[in-house]
Amino acid sequence: MAYFAVGGEARFLLANAPSFVVMRVSRTSADNFSIDFISESCEAIWGLTQAEIDGQLDRLWKRIHPDDERQMLATLRRAGREGREWSGTFRIANSRGGHKWVVGRGMPRRDIPSAETWSITITDVTEQIRAFHDLQASEIRYRALAENTPGAIFRYCIRADGTDQIMDMSQGCLDLWEITPEETVIDANTIWRMVFDEDLADMQRSVANSSRSLEPWLHTWRIRTPSGKLKWLEGRGQPRRLANGDTLWHSVIFDVSEQKAKDVEIRRLAEQDDLTGLANRGVLRTRLQAALDIQQNTAGTGALILIDLDHFKDINDTLGHEVGDRVLTTIAERLCGCTTENDVVARLGGDEFALLLDHAPDEAAITTVIERLTHKLCDDVTVDGRQIAIGLSIGAALFPRDGDTPSEVLKHADIALFEAKAAGRQTHVFFSPEHSAVRARNRTLAEALRTAIGCGDPDVAFQPIVETQSASHRGFEALARWTHQGKAIPPSEFIPLAEDTGLASALGGLVFNKALSRVAALREQGTPPGLLSVNVSAQQLRDPDFACTVGDALSRHGLAPQDLEIEVTETVIFGRWADQIARTVQELHALGVRIALDDFGTGYASLIHLRRLQVHRLKIDQSFIRDCTENADDAVIVRSIISLAQSLGLDVVAEGVETQKQRSFLQHHGCDFAQGYLFGRPTTDVAVTEDYLHSAPAD
Repeated sequence: MAYFAVGGEARFLLANAPSFVVMRVSRTSADNFSIDFISESCEAIWGLTQAEIDGQLDRLWKRIHPDDERQMLATLRRAGREGREWSGTFRIANSRGGHKWVVGRGMPRRDIPSAETWSITITDVTEQIRAFHDLQASEIRYRALAENTPGAIFRYCIRADGTDQIMDMSQGCLDLWEITPEETVIDANTIWRMVFDEDLADMQRSVANSSRSLEPWLHTWRIRTPSGKLKWLEGRGQPRRLANGDTLWHSVIFDVSEQKAKDVEIRRLAEQDDLTGLANRGVLRTRLQAALDIQQNTAGTGALILIDLDHFKDINDTLGHEVGDRVLTTIAERLCGCTTENDVVARLGGDEFALLLDHAPDEAAITTVIERLTHKLCDDVTVDGRQIAIGLSIGAALFPRDGDTPSEVLKHADIALFEAKAAGRQTHVFFSPEHSAVRARNRTLAEALRTAIGCGDPDVAFQPIVETQSASHRGFEALARWTHQGKAIPPSEFIPLAEDTGLASALGGLVFNKALSRVAALREQGTPPGLLSVNVSAQQLRDPDFACTVGDALSRHGLAPQDLEIEVTETVIFGRWADQIARTVQELHALGVRIALDDFGTGYASLIHLRRLQVHRLKIDQSFIRDCTENADDAVIVRSIISLAQSLGLDVVAEGVETQKQRSFLQHHGCDFAQGYLFGRPTTDVAVTEDYLHSAPAD
């Protein structure tokens, strides 16, 4: 039996279990590419570690044998122009002066539209090449090896009259086609008849093109074997025109079904979310670009809807990530169940989903879709017999009205989603230009706040706390204040901003120390301010050293722990940090610092939490005080909180007392302390504070 040898094509003769490296490269300029990813096996192939390569493609190119550079460069340029798969065999130099033979194969990544990107495998075929050269020296050795090589090695001839014949088929055909070499030699159509109907014309065309041009033949196709197995085959051959006009190929065909399955899996991983099986962000961007192109050409309208599960973090924190994952998969199934085949459903990460509608005439039509989604998705999810309530925040952007690029549409839909959350959640918001202005202002304010904290600019205001019955002064609550460019920024704006941007701890620490310093100064002047109440953030309470920090600060300012009250809100005692926060509060309690539960009645605190945190005081949120004399429900809540505090032996403070009528109500029901505009407004002016202390009623 004869065989063929054309450069690196011989790599297929002995491709048993080669080592290989996987990499992905992207174009960074007209002449340059960078390496986005390369597997750890790079050292075995290229002789360089990932760190030594450092994303630099030229460091690999320098290792290609000089005699192979021109051929490889031509191959890559041709593939780049035509946007098609390439393959090539070349040598890589090693540090010992030798070289290894490798086969490179690249596939264009059309699912990554942002830049020209290729997925590349480099396979070490040194041993195969060496074996091939050995075979040239011995027909017997070649025949023995050929018969044990995966795949089929053979000669194929198309005669000048158009008839064809297979010659010298190796035993590998039994594994490929489940027929003997003799059967293939007798009738070549035995093989052709197994080719899928959908693939037959392309395969015949590839052979005809190779015969006409005498270019190497390379083709991949599917067959159905006599036993019913579906296989992917890849064939290669080098044609040669004989003197009589016949065309003869020395060919090899391999079963590449496993590689195809890997390719499918790689594509799935690249395009699908692992947990839910939905499309991922990359696919969404690609489909969004296609939808934009269609709408821009037809003057139509589409929509991108972003869906976020309200308080999903609480599910993970309290019930565990396994339960959270089951909730996400259930929501994904429900989402797919109420969309059409033309819609794109994607998971963008975490608890955020997306729905792309390629046709949505107006906001009214989209609202109808959103209402349908809300109705389907908001049913409780049952996990292991536990009913889990579901709430949704939804943001929507229309295109091309709200953007003519995927990035713009995604950004604006995300802004709308943010506004839906800010509006109290469980609602939907359509993007408007005003939303961008708000986000821009928040970004500007966040940077300004970061700078202001670094410079120590935020100030502290003191608001009196008095006995409800006598109005005798008992202490102050320290409140953060910030003036930016001559304008006072409301605490309701900059404090949430600090929490969202990770500045809460730094801001809280600054206000805390300024408050202690002011108390110490007032004492030195002979005007003791009484008990100081300071709000602290969840971020501060999560710090295991916070109690020590408080103790050190008190000592530094010459104050006793009994002079300080730390206020915590109900919301900080829940979630994944609840145990650490409880430990911090207990350490503060042990230090001698008083603990107050702020905004009581607005959250979910229970008697268990009151006992666990060992609080000294409850503070009734001003939202209940505001209408306690007019609204029967608020009156009941206020009376109940006062009664609860009295039963537990706790102090109770009413916040936001502005009228004498409110004070009288609180006096009648036995509220211990009060604060609000009726007794004094918060002030950063030390002189005003001093004047108040001099004139405040005393026991």
